[in-house]
Amino acid sequence: MRRLATTLLISAGILAGCSAPAPTATAGAEALGTRLTTMDDLVDWIDETAGDCAAVSRREIGELRTFVGPDIAARFQPHVAEWATCRVSPEFPVVGLILFDGDEQRRFQESWHAAMRAGEIADGPTFAFGNGFAVSAGFLGVGKLGLYYFRCGNVDPRVHQVPSGVAGCVFANPEHGHGHH
Repeated sequence: MRRLATTLLISAGILAGCSAPAPTATAGAEALGTRLTTMDDLVDWIDETAGDCAAVSRREIGELRTFVGPDIAARFQPHVAEWATCRVSPEFPVVGLILFDGDEQRRFQESWHAAMRAGEIADGPTFAFGNGFAVSAGFLGVGKLGLYYFRCGNVDPRVHQVPSGVAGCVFANPEHGHGHH
């Protein structure tokens, strides 16, 4: 009997190890692909996807103010873990790369949406978002990297959308399905 119990335990362990992977998220930043958690991973991914991310310069958080202006920086700074810039092409000579830690990307989105509802800002950020990060050159991000704008309110229903983690807002990629991946 002991041998049968051991065999059953081993079999159950083998079956548990072969279980199907967890379903892919369908909403929130998790639905935008693999989470990138280090600047090196983000730079490598841009290198592989867009062809280059040269002259990488890691920046102090206070420098974000000079890069995007005081109003936008004030919205991002509380949520940014680290940021850097790189040169992608002559068309995109200085691209800001932002990493979010933990749940800060969702908190950033909630904060941005609250500022829109309060009339403090009129539209979504021009940055393009992936899972755990954002790129300042929105068109590069959306057109070449397959990332998404964060939009609240009315979004053209023909635009590819992924529900965000914030009610009333979506991740939108107008270039999706136009030959860019």
